[in-house]
Amino acid sequence: MFSASINPRRIGLQTLIVSVVVSAVLAIFSLLRGEFSDTDGQILVTALSVAAASMLTLANGVVMEQGRSRLVAAPAILVSILGFALLIVQIWTDFDSTDQIRLAVSAIFLGTMLTHWALVSITRLPSRHQWLQLIAYPSSGLLATLLIAAIWEKIEGSANVQITGVVGIVTVSVSIILPVLQRLSRDETSGRKRVRYCPYCGEAVNAGRRGTTCSSCGTAFRVLSA
Repeated sequence: MFSASINPRRIGLQTLIVSVVVSAVLAIFSLLRGEFSDTDGQILVTALSVAAASMLTLANGVVMEQGRSRLVAAPAILVSILGFALLIVQIWTDFDSTDQIRLAVSAIFLGTMLTHWALVSITRLPSRHQWLQLIAYPSSGLLATLLIAAIWEKIEGSANVQITGVVGIVTVSVSIILPVLQRLSRDETSGRKRVRYCPYCGEAVNAGRRGTTCSSCGTAFRVLSA
């Protein structure tokens, strides 16, 4: 979907910086002026929407740079941009179309869900913890489904609100735990892995993160993944 010359991560980062700067300048200007007009509000919300879309694009760009989950990350970028574009249109038309607002927010939720799936897919965990990834996919999918159904008034009642809340808590909790476990497992692995043989001459060595020099061929090297 994206050519080699297009870098979603770089574009997302640049757009995020610009939108944040615009938001900050507008907020400061309005505070110093002592008033906040409707137009100021529309510009600010538009800039924040662009920033949010840029963050999702940036996250998916990181995934695509790793060459993984492109079939999820690319649609996530497109759907997110579409959702925020529809939202921006409604911002400047005074929210005159309820259905278009619902469509915009639904697309944003869908894009966020796909982004979550893409980020979960690049998490590297030991086999004993990979069951958490299997929980992350359906929980975020169910959460997005419940939120979209609520927007379109397909589900109602306090019980559905409670279910949505529980699913949301599970999704957020797992999303926080996954990168922490990845970091912990990486620290554990870094203390155990050693290269036992010189990659150039095959002489026995004990190479670690700090590097070593082979006593046989004199080659100095360092193991980056240790």
